[in-house]
Amino acid sequence: MFRSLLKRLYVRLWVLPQIHRKYRSLPLKATFQEIYSSKGWGDNGTPFCSGEGSHGPVSRQYCDAVVDFIRDHQVRRVVDLGCGDFAVGRQIVEATGVEYIGIDVVPELIEHHNQTVNLPGVSFRLADITSDPLPAGDLCLVRQVLQHLSNEEIAKVLINVKSFPMVLVAEDVPAKPRSINRDKPHGPDVRGYYRSGVYLDQPPFSIAAKELWSFNLRKEALLRTVLIDRRNVISS
Repeated sequence: MFRSLLKRLYVRLWVLPQIHRKYRSLPLKATFQEIYSSKGWGDNGTPFCSGEGSHGPVSRQYCDAVVDFIRDHQVRRVVDLGCGDFAVGRQIVEATGVEYIGIDVVPELIEHHNQTVNLPGVSFRLADITSDPLPAGDLCLVRQVLQHLSNEEIAKVLINVKSFPMVLVAEDVPAKPRSINRDKPHGPDVRGYYRSGVYLDQPPFSIAAKELWSFNLRKEALLRTVLIDRRNVISS
């Protein structure tokens, strides 16, 4: 117990401040280029690794739930923001045959996917999701992406996705949070280190979002998915 406490204090008081100093002044593109090139989220032997959140049983649970959602709502085109290594997107595409557009800010990653992924209806585009125009789609996916951004950047993403009729946002959150939407600079770390997380239905975002499902991610952490549904708003 005491050793675990010391480790948490070391991470919060020494490791995280160093990470924040390193990435705070970098633009988003340079930040995520550095994370991938330095294997900041792990090394699974592939050129680009998006970390353990893209693999394993929880990833499969999430994909199964999204596949059911796509079928139930007759989704034809999915736009995946922060597609990363495409491990999750591939599972969804292979199960549904849906048209899929993966979006990421890292040029090398997008080039890699365009050269190596050969699936019908699948394409990849380079874009900064906080500011660049996004392609149209029936469903927008944002999985474990906002947790790496500052609150200001998250607010910009929320503005940028307003044209989508449905947005599914999945975030790594503590089972028993000590705070809600604690701010942080963009980077490889997440708010979970502070027992906080991204809750779009709470201030400062206060978006009308409905929780659809939560899966046990690891000890005392959940993968929580909410739906932003604008179909009635758009049609009215």
